[in-house]
Amino acid sequence: MKILVVSDSHGNSERLRRIVDAERPFQYLVHCGDGVNDLLHAGVPADAVTLAVAGNVDLGRGITGERILWTRIGGRAFMITHGDLFGAHNGLSGLEREAARGGADIVLFGHTHVRHLREEPPAMLNPGSANNGWYGLVEIDGDVRFSHRQLA
Repeated sequence: MKILVVSDSHGNSERLRRIVDAERPFQYLVHCGDGVNDLLHAGVPADAVTLAVAGNVDLGRGITGERILWTRIGGRAFMITHGDLFGAHNGLSGLEREAARGGADIVLFGHTHVRHLREEPPAMLNPGSANNGWYGLVEIDGDVRFSHRQLA
């Protein structure tokens, strides 16, 4: 199972479309906020499940949506959020506390525009800014593999 993780596309739907095209096929696309409406113009395959949360900039533009999503994918418990609610710019302790409270195995977040990967539980992935061509992958085939990529 392949999960494409993006965040902080900030209106750059063309770059988001290029990321989507580069990683086809995938089963899930997760947008961690600040540009969720860009998904409308990104050519996401109809058979891919799309999960998205609203970020602080989305809210400032009047775009409403879930701020935290809890879901299970490939037998793993995921917490998906933008990061601003948990002070991600000042460290990961707020995200860690919420992940522990909800029993998350994997946390996907954005907000800082800085790529981050921690693989020990709970695993934490910030894909970086899609506006700058960065994104992340989570691949589950029994084991879980994480990676960061950038458009050429």
